[in-house]
Amino acid sequence: MPVKDYYKILELLPNAGQEEVKKNFRKLAIRFHPDKTGGNKHKDAWYREVQEAYTVLSDPAKKAQYLQERWLLKSQGLPFYESIPLTPDFIEQRFRSKRQEVSHMDHFRMDDKRLQKELLLLASDEILDALSDNHDPLANILIVDHLLYCMETLGYQYIAPLKPVLFKIAKLQPDLQKKIGNWYQKRARQYWWERKQGWAIAAITIILCSLIAFLAGK
Repeated sequence: MPVKDYYKILELLPNAGQEEVKKNFRKLAIRFHPDKTGGNKHKDAWYREVQEAYTVLSDPAKKAQYLQERWLLKSQGLPFYESIPLTPDFIEQRFRSKRQEVSHMDHFRMDDKRLQKELLLLASDEILDALSDNHDPLANILIVDHLLYCMETLGYQYIAPLKPVLFKIAKLQPDLQKKIGNWYQKRARQYWWERKQGWAIAAITIILCSLIAFLAGK
């Protein structure tokens, strides 16, 4: 039987106590309750996942068995079974987590190529299709904001493959498309100046040296 990450479903760390389990379950149950989601099938499915996670983690016997299965899975280096419906809220949470991770990175030692690959994996075709099928303007704005934040640290040559991803997320939101376009224009100007900066400094240095030599010879 596949092992799900019930702690992740309830937005908890693995060492969370029962009070935290109960608190987060109540919060998520309210957020995804069918009475509040207007019959959104993806959010309804997530509500069932939240209920399942709480049923296991709130029952001592079921929790003990689950922890044993969890330990065995991790000891074998196997991944959890990803069964959580890809709702805009869940996708936004993933990008928010990546943003938090990037905010704690040492930008001088960062592997740009690796970060680019991680962002592209986060924005897979499956993710983009889920965002398109369940259009949520606010979630899209937040996701684009998280992506742009992560991309600020990338070299110019690494941001081009992410441009189609951003515009696909914002395809129904002209203002968001404009924001993305402006961001890329700003990065293009920065890149142009960085490339010309060395030549500009060298030219200024030559002019100053020539001026000093001219004044000294008078």
